[in-house]
Amino acid sequence: MEKRSIDNATVNILLELDGKVHLVGMEKDALDTITFLIKRSTEQIVETGKTQMELLNFLNYKRED
Repeated sequence: MEKRSIDNATVNILLELDGKVHLVGMEKDALDTITFLIKRSTEQIVETGKTQMELLNFLNYKRED
């Protein structure tokens, strides 16, 4: 498997609750901490071929302003 840098990658957190997938929102400091831990502990990535927008569309995400 090809070695790739994930230093500049963004982390998206999904939570499965009662069989349904939800996006997770949190304060920036908490997200920065989780992002650091995920990047440092990642051993393998599996490419989905999907973009961020395709993921959000799949999850039927509508941003609330």
